[in-house]
Amino acid sequence: MQSQSFNTVRRIVFGVGALQQIGEEIKRHQGNRVLVVTDPGIKAAGLVDKMAAVLEKDGLAYHVFAEVESDPRVEVVAESVAAAKTFSPDIVVGFGGGSALDISKVTSIMLTNNGVVEDYFGMEKVPSPGLPLILVPTTAGTGSEVTSICVLSDTKNDVKNGIVSEYMFARVALLDPELTVGLPPHVTAMTGMDAFVHAMESYVGVRASFLTDTLNLQAISMIAGNLRRAYANGHDIEARTQMLQASCMAGMAFSNTQNGLDHALALAIGGRFHLPHGLLTAFISPWVMSFNLIACPEKFINIAEAFGENTAGLSKMEAAGLAVKAVKSMLDDLGISYRLSSYNVPREAIPDLAKAAIGAERLISNNPRRVSEADVIALLEANY
Repeated sequence: MQSQSFNTVRRIVFGVGALQQIGEEIKRHQGNRVLVVTDPGIKAAGLVDKMAAVLEKDGLAYHVFAEVESDPRVEVVAESVAAAKTFSPDIVVGFGGGSALDISKVTSIMLTNNGVVEDYFGMEKVPSPGLPLILVPTTAGTGSEVTSICVLSDTKNDVKNGIVSEYMFARVALLDPELTVGLPPHVTAMTGMDAFVHAMESYVGVRASFLTDTLNLQAISMIAGNLRRAYANGHDIEARTQMLQASCMAGMAFSNTQNGLDHALALAIGGRFHLPHGLLTAFISPWVMSFNLIACPEKFINIAEAFGENTAGLSKMEAAGLAVKAVKSMLDDLGISYRLSSYNVPREAIPDLAKAAIGAERLISNNPRRVSEADVIALLEANY
């Protein structure tokens, strides 16, 4: 077996009310001028005001860039960098869902590296560290606060591209479950399922290790036991805490393994039809799990048992199949259809989507079952 490595953020601060420590964490990294990168929804919800109150209490100068959009375009990076250069920050704080955290990461590196963002698409192409980065998630889904990955939409070519660089790891990930209490049920569902898919794909992927397996299986168990609770009652702080911690653990794991076919399809469909990323990974998951069962049934049995399924007395493949059954049941309870036709994706787009998915080598190379373009076409047709 080849040697493996595991990288993650330097420091994680977590707990109810942890936002009150943001000033202390900024000062720990010699920060005095803070660029806060967020989105209009977070600002409108009053969460930026909560952070600003802490920054002001601690005597820190700050500027808020609140123009991040869902599934952000490459152009948003230029806007954020321009705002940063006007303010001259010495530290960047990302505050929000995965899109805001991703733009924070790229802003950090673009302030210290030459060129344009397109120069850095791919694996480890960023030459120098960025500004110190602190990431504060307000959703329990992407795990972006602990990953070295950013995904951006190239609307000119209808594709999504990723940047992966060790220089995009945050100095601090700050997890405060109170910040997720206001999430609407449908957002809770989509982000929570995205966290599940991160854990599931990383767990069954070919680059899994004993460290990522430990994190992922625990994350899956926590999501299985708490996502329905968080969806049903957004003020259930224990469920919110468990989901935020599970999302973080899955993020730590998949940042070291990458994902698989589910995410390759999500990028292909999302790049063309601009559906929410968490929704995409959610409704694709039972298709890809069914396809991959044969490659590592033992791991899917563990997933089924994490959901509470009784696998006793069943054949290996029957027991593994209960993992798909459990996920479909979860999606039913969350009101998420797992038919492609439910999302206004035309059938004639399937061949192009299959080609785009197979082209995502970073993701496809971690899938436990070898997959061809014909396989993806058949998968999409079968679940249309």
